[in-house]
Amino acid sequence: MAHRLSLRIAYRFFFPLILMTELNAISKSVIHAFLARSAAPAVSLAGFNIAFTFYYSTTSATEVAHLTTLSYLKHQRCLGRLLRFYCVLLAPPFLLAELVAFTDLGNWVFGTLFGASDAAVEQAKLATFMLSLTAPILLARALAFGILMLHGRTPLISISTLVRLLSLGLSLVVLPWFLSGAAAGAAALTFCMLAETVVAWAFARPYFRAMPRDGELPTYRELWRFAWPLMLNSSSEMGMVFVINVLLGRLTSPDLALAAFGVVHGLVSLLLSPLRNLVHTAQTLVRTLEDRLVIRQFTHHLIFAFGGLAAICFWTPIEHLILHHAMGLDPLLERYCAPAMKICFVMAIFWSYSALFRGLMAGARSTTMLAATGAARIATATVIALAALAFPSINGAVLGLVAWICGYAAESIALWLRLRGGVRMERPTKPVSRTRS
Repeated sequence: MAHRLSLRIAYRFFFPLILMTELNAISKSVIHAFLARSAAPAVSLAGFNIAFTFYYSTTSATEVAHLTTLSYLKHQRCLGRLLRFYCVLLAPPFLLAELVAFTDLGNWVFGTLFGASDAAVEQAKLATFMLSLTAPILLARALAFGILMLHGRTPLISISTLVRLLSLGLSLVVLPWFLSGAAAGAAALTFCMLAETVVAWAFARPYFRAMPRDGELPTYRELWRFAWPLMLNSSSEMGMVFVINVLLGRLTSPDLALAAFGVVHGLVSLLLSPLRNLVHTAQTLVRTLEDRLVIRQFTHHLIFAFGGLAAICFWTPIEHLILHHAMGLDPLLERYCAPAMKICFVMAIFWSYSALFRGLMAGARSTTMLAATGAARIATATVIALAALAFPSINGAVLGLVAWICGYAAESIALWLRLRGGVRMERPTKPVSRTRS
């Protein structure tokens, strides 16, 4: 018999996912802390932030590779077809990144569009090239992680991610001998992702070789039909951050605003990114209307825990330890970031509800609405961030975070109204054990 969902089951499912999420999120903050101690921290942080935002905004749709692998990698022969499909998806953003890195298009993107200074533009162009080297790594990692997930070996993914963090520390010691500023940070990120992928494939290879050698191949049309709605949804997160950064570049001190928002975005992601796992938790565990009540109560627990953690970190003297000592921010950047971090606890509310409602919609197989709310996220963030044009002296870190929060708030409200209007729950045809994570 299937067990009725309880808080205990929800906790047992959710907590093993935190380690992998946190280890991924901490990479960016480690690089920020490294760049904050460079000779020109505002320029280096701004250059890295706009390069990272641009590159991963253009490639964020390829995150669908993990889900596609889970759905279609049924035998060894599928690997070649999936790899070719992923290469087609990644080729346009990769070529665009090379144009931005080596032509005057980069001057327009980073200088005119983002509004960064000449020094930050030069650093961003070189950093973009370094980040573009992750293109084949992203594909290989998606395949390796997919194989491990298919065989239920998620702890091995966490080990791979731990290797990523350790190799990041090593690369930040060695690479400054050859590179400086944002380029060193981007190269370190590329190197640690390579180390993570090599280890993941070392774990995944035996499981891949144990799979059947042959079978029916999915058509490219079938792969595309499956992937495109998910691509739109996954693009909305970095699309929202992209628009915010573009508008922050119109402020009186664009380098300072861009650098500070990059730090704030990294810290908030580090602190609250485990909440995104509510999507998988709700999608997997919720099967009945009674389950909804339990998962909602579980969500309230997470809001209280993570919102309280954010308040403790940034409404007490711990704030100075984090911003100054851990992140290495100079007094100017610390004062600029501090007001934004004081309101980051609000993000815990709307990020939690957004993830919960997306998981419920996905579990009910009603995904069309998710594409619409992804667009609503970007539109709402854009409207709020337009305040930069009317108030050019406003604190960019605060404005960026408020726009980011409002994007999630808009999605939460829209999905709540849709669920309240009635979304049929998908009930499993066979008993499902919810004790298994």
